[in-house]
Amino acid sequence: MSNQGENQISEKSIKHENRAIALVVFSMCILLYFIINIQRVSIPGQLFDTLQKELAVSASAVSALGTAFMYVFATAQLFAGLFVDKYGGVRTITAGSILLCIGAFIFPMERSFGMMVCARVLVGLGCSTVFLSLVKECDRLFPKAFTMVLGFVILIGLSGAAIGTAPLAIGSKLWGWRACMMLVAAVGAVGLLGILICWPFSFKPQILPGNLSLRPLLEAFKIRENIIQFLAYTVNYGLYFCILTIFGKKFLVDIGGLSETLASSTGAIMMLLPAISNQFSGCLTAWCGNRRRPFFILMNIFPLISTIMVMACLLFNPPGKGHLLMASLITVSLVAGFSPIASALARETNPPEYTCTAVGIINFGAYIMTAIFGTLSGIILDAFGGTKTPDGFVLYPITAYITIFAIFLAISIFTFSVSLKMPETHGKNIYHKP
Repeated sequence: MSNQGENQISEKSIKHENRAIALVVFSMCILLYFIINIQRVSIPGQLFDTLQKELAVSASAVSALGTAFMYVFATAQLFAGLFVDKYGGVRTITAGSILLCIGAFIFPMERSFGMMVCARVLVGLGCSTVFLSLVKECDRLFPKAFTMVLGFVILIGLSGAAIGTAPLAIGSKLWGWRACMMLVAAVGAVGLLGILICWPFSFKPQILPGNLSLRPLLEAFKIRENIIQFLAYTVNYGLYFCILTIFGKKFLVDIGGLSETLASSTGAIMMLLPAISNQFSGCLTAWCGNRRRPFFILMNIFPLISTIMVMACLLFNPPGKGHLLMASLITVSLVAGFSPIASALARETNPPEYTCTAVGIINFGAYIMTAIFGTLSGIILDAFGGTKTPDGFVLYPITAYITIFAIFLAISIFTFSVSLKMPETHGKNIYHKP
């Protein structure tokens, strides 16, 4: 089926539904996307020291609160794409949001580390359905403005992630992190309630015939362009998100000497800058004749620039090192500023009926890499050991961070070289059977 044929089907289906109800459901889905981004960046990134002190666990254990979410979230992306393509976005996001809300309420109420990890697993499962459902609904409701509307959706989502940085850190000091996470869970429940109220009146696309099959997933891994995205964009996104959500704030405070407020603000900028960039990147690619390749290469060079800057600061200790490190981490965030390009490439290099399966593979790669890098970072920090401060926090030596970023630098060199192999699509579907 061609893109044109698929768009005609989408437009025909919209005529048979209540457009207002469809937009309300779409808005509730965006609200949930806003919430999952808070969930993704807040634990443990903004609360690393607080959680380590309160739970009396190692760096690896604190990292596990983030990586447990990421491993499940990433793996579930593969299957969520299949579910969305077969059952539609509304059905999939409704089921996922129930799991999300259950886990989100359990996490701040628990005192047991094991149960907190289990709660994060539930949150990860629920969150895995949200973005792919939005991609499907965006393609169905706005087929002619897919890239620009998706860019707006990502802007809202990353704005939520910004709330999960400095504002959450400040709120946690004022009211406690548990109260703040309960509030986040409550807002997510509002989104789910809105969808459930609209459920009897909302349009649900026809379920695709046949049994659910892993074949589309297996076939997608044979497509050259998917492999390029997996080895370039998804790995680089993993580097960025690991720094943001696992140890970036602690790194800036302990090694850069920045205040907690400034370090948390850096995290906010690392989310808001890509959010704004996503709006412009979607428009820029349209204004440039729907060219994708130059932007794909551009976004994959930022992690290389960033890791070079970090290594230079750590090895040569220049004046103003803290602010230079801050600028370096902000630079790596720009890899996330071209997400509509990655989704558009998935849409244009795969069979049209398996768009969400392809996007699911990209998301799987991004977050499984985040989890892997997060686990690796925790292991390295523990291996070098740390010094406990009078306040009960743990400081890790600069050699531990040099080791982490040296590995990240080697990886970013490889990923940039892979990005150069991406072909141009000019906004057209260039899929050919492997």
